Amino acid sequence: MSDATPEHVVGELELTRGLTIQMTAIGTLGVVVGWTLFTGLYQLWTGDTVGFRFVPETLGWIAGPLDVLVVVFLGTFFLVPHEWLHGLAIRYYGGEPRYGVGLAHFILPYAYATTDHVFTRNQFVVVLLTPLVVITAIGVPLMLGLGWGWLAIPLTMNAAGAVADVWMTAVVLGYPAHVRVVDHETGVRILGRESDANRAPSVTAVVWDALAGAAVGVVASFLLLAVGGPLVLSALGTESVTVGTPGTFTYLFSFVNTPEEISLGVGPGVFAVGGFLGLVYALVRTVRRRGRPADATAT
Repeated sequence: MSDATPEHVVGELELTRGLTIQMTAIGTLGVVVGWTLFTGLYQLWTGDTVGFRFVPETLGWIAGPLDVLVVVFLGTFFLVPHEWLHGLAIRYYGGEPRYGVGLAHFILPYAYATTDHVFTRNQFVVVLLTPLVVITAIGVPLMLGLGWGWLAIPLTMNAAGAVADVWMTAVVLGYPAHVRVVDHETGVRILGRESDANRAPSVTAVVWDALAGAAVGVVASFLLLAVGGPLVLSALGTESVTVGTPGTFTYLFSFVNTPEEISLGVGPGVFAVGGFLGLVYALVRTVRRRGRPADATAT
């Protein structure tokens, strides 16, 4: 933007309570999907499964707790290189990074790297996506090439932890390339021309709404079937029910409660249900946006 063009605050991106709940659900779904992807790649490449044994069993009873501590360490240590890579990208564009941690609405813990530097839109997208791209690009070849199955844990958590980065990327890309972005600890401020605030919903916003709705739908469907299903069916006296074909993507739910067997199963059909709910949610959100100026603040 030229110096003669006045800048206006055209958007404030903040972690609202509703968005925090959505991202918690998406992060949980991201753990499931990421773990399935990375462990599946490892098993396909090496023929082995990823285990959780890190210390010798000869240590006795303490081996189990030590294994748990190692898993917790691998699942949280990724925050260090993740935020460091954010900071490295910030430095590349001339900023001085600051680091910290927080708890969004007492729901979602997070770490951050921020700066007072003002970025262009595309520069800020690079800053946001650098950890996800770099850690995945380096970690996957190391996991497969060296047979380090344990890397599936930090790779999974890094991908799930990048939910906020992907969300912010989707929203920022809905603005024209000439806007500038100011980062802070709990969100970003978008500066641009006054007309930039009155924009129709972008494709990225619709995609994000669909993903958010799908994530909440999958988690809600799973909990409803796994917890509510057995209670309702037992109260009705139903001994056996199967929805969908086991072993296929249509398999949604099965329940058996007989003197010989008690079992419960929830299948991949919950993803189809979640996807449908996500599309409906995105459609409703798009209709609600029509007829009023688009607001960057998530609701």
